[in-house]
Amino acid sequence: MSQRSTQILNTTQYFRIILRAMQAHSRFVEKQYGLSSAKLWMLRELHTNPGIKVSRLAAALAIHPSTCSNMLDKLEEKGFLYRERSRTDQRAVHLTLTEKGTHLLENAPQPAQDDISQALEQLSDESLACLTESLGELVETMNIKKAEIKDIV
Repeated sequence: MSQRSTQILNTTQYFRIILRAMQAHSRFVEKQYGLSSAKLWMLRELHTNPGIKVSRLAAALAIHPSTCSNMLDKLEEKGFLYRERSRTDQRAVHLTLTEKGTHLLENAPQPAQDDISQALEQLSDESLACLTESLGELVETMNIKKAEIKDIV
């Protein structure tokens, strides 16, 4: 096997390891708290940015605004957040956690995305820049458009 083939195999295996870890974390969160990791991440964003607008939340999570609204509907139904219309601009809706949402976050684990972010923080600036550039090239080579990514997530 050539060195290039070995590198491709190893890289693919590393992606699988990362994806499996995220999936296992997601199953655990869903089983323990009745929420997907994505919804837990959403609640964490609301906790960090009280009063955030739906469009900014969608951008922060890299998801389509309609997907964000659907997720918010489910979280609101469960009593984890509430929406409030802006007094100055009735089109703007601000999102805030309820006491129930805050309590859930106090007991819930960090989203898997936090684990990845913390691991990335530990990389050297050079390694992080190389990884970012390489993953960007991979996404471009796969012809994945940002609009498609928002629809996937």
